[in-house]
Amino acid sequence: MKQEFAFLFRLSPKRSIIGILIASLLAFLTLKCGVSKEDILKIYNEIRKNIIFDLPDKDNIVNIIDDQLNEQINNDPELLGHKINTEINDAIYSYEKWKKENYVPNMKNKNILEEINKPKYNELQRKIIKDAIYYEFADGTMGIRGSWVPPDPREIPLE
Repeated sequence: MKQEFAFLFRLSPKRSIIGILIASLLAFLTLKCGVSKEDILKIYNEIRKNIIFDLPDKDNIVNIIDDQLNEQINNDPELLGHKINTEINDAIYSYEKWKKENYVPNMKNKNILEEINKPKYNELQRKIIKDAIYYEFADGTMGIRGSWVPPDPREIPLE
């Protein structure tokens, strides 16, 4: 077991005590608590996403340990795949949250927006109408088209 965690840290006299303590902690968690090295590194990766270890001194022990643990995650195909999947999922969640917070409906007609917000309509109906485009033609024709439908060249731009 000692060999399994020995590669995690490049020890020097300056860093040997901290490295030994961390390797011992990892070995303890693996042996006594039944937590695998992969699970420990996955948990560490989650912690790493939320805490920025980038201290100004690159020789700082925290940065060195972070670099070495991150290197182990990046060198293991399963852990790297897990890291990539969680980062992609976090990015998608952040984008969807941002999109929801900054949503501007395509529908500009105030009467239609007032009507669709009544309780008799469900969320899907509201979304379809809010994303729809109200249009008018010069001859007085008006209507609503889905946002996925290309505009008719006769449409008058509305503000």
